[in-house]
Amino acid sequence: MIILLTNDDGIKSEKLLYAKEILKKYGTVYTVAPLLEQSAKGMALTIGGFHYNKVDEFTYSVEGTPVDCVNFSLGGLNLRPDLVVSGINDGYNLGFDTKYSGTLGACFQAQYFGFATIAFSSDRKGIKMVKKEFEKSLKYILDNSLQSSEYTLNVNFPRESIKEPKGVIHTELFYQEYEYRPEMINGKYIPNRRIVRTEELPKDSDAYAFRKGYTSISKLHI
Repeated sequence: MIILLTNDDGIKSEKLLYAKEILKKYGTVYTVAPLLEQSAKGMALTIGGFHYNKVDEFTYSVEGTPVDCVNFSLGGLNLRPDLVVSGINDGYNLGFDTKYSGTLGACFQAQYFGFATIAFSSDRKGIKMVKKEFEKSLKYILDNSLQSSEYTLNVNFPRESIKEPKGVIHTELFYQEYEYRPEMINGKYIPNRRIVRTEELPKDSDAYAFRKGYTSISKLHI
């Protein structure tokens, strides 16, 4: 199996490198990631071209966005991967945040061109849960042939503070309400965004899975 691995946190991300080592068990891995962090870039792309750097035969950094990485892989390297993996993101991609996410942006671009795609996201506060859940979740997806070119699988792992993850549940996106308390300090706008806590969440929602300590898997269409 040929696997394309990308992300929006950059080529040096610890979680990207961990994903690469696990994915090597399943096939040949090409890693094409941004040179610098590109979080919240969504499906942004660079008009007029961009520079890239060849690290080795299977690893490239791109001076651009996650979408640029996918375009470079398909158009520059002429890859035709059996699977595109984006992540493992340093931070969650739940609900409406999937619209902003560079992690998901890469997947949507690959999905548009007809490739099977999976986005993985995790807690910013560490890598412990990733090491517990990533390979297990990947195996679950592949064993059940859940990957498809018709949708992107959006996977979010439990928080680092969860002692015992409760397993995998299939979910729908839940668009949580956000409250903004912006500040203007020395010419800088700081949004100070936080989720307005909802006591009752749909039990089939990604927000419910997150709150209760499950790994959530949602199918997202372009």
